[in-house]
Amino acid sequence: MRKLFIAGDLNLDDERINYLGDFINYCCDVLPIRCDFEIHVVSARDSGMTTGVYIAGDRFIKVYAKGRALADVMRSVAHEMTHMMQDQSGLITGTVQDAGGFHEDQANARAGEYLKTYARARGDRRFYDL
Repeated sequence: MRKLFIAGDLNLDDERINYLGDFINYCCDVLPIRCDFEIHVVSARDSGMTTGVYIAGDRFIKVYAKGRALADVMRSVAHEMTHMMQDQSGLITGTVQDAGGFHEDQANARAGEYLKTYARARGDRRFYDL
């Protein structure tokens, strides 16, 4: 089961929530991800958290969204979902570097790619302005 939790104090409107949910489903298809997971979109950062975190083995993602454009939040979601795919595929076997290295480079590249291909597939780039 896929679960999306959005902090109420972010005040995301239905359009933004629908884009985000649709994008998560898109990422599930292209990665592919076939497991249950939770994504929490939050307004406060945990200690040491930058814009997102994936908890390996728990299939749990937390993305910081306060004051960020929807496209940036979506990019962070795709980045962390790529780590989930890496974990599901057995590619994560220890600590993942914060910057550089295979896991981060792949997650960064795919996040940008999926944001662009999602916009192209929808024929609607308006979410870049939301």
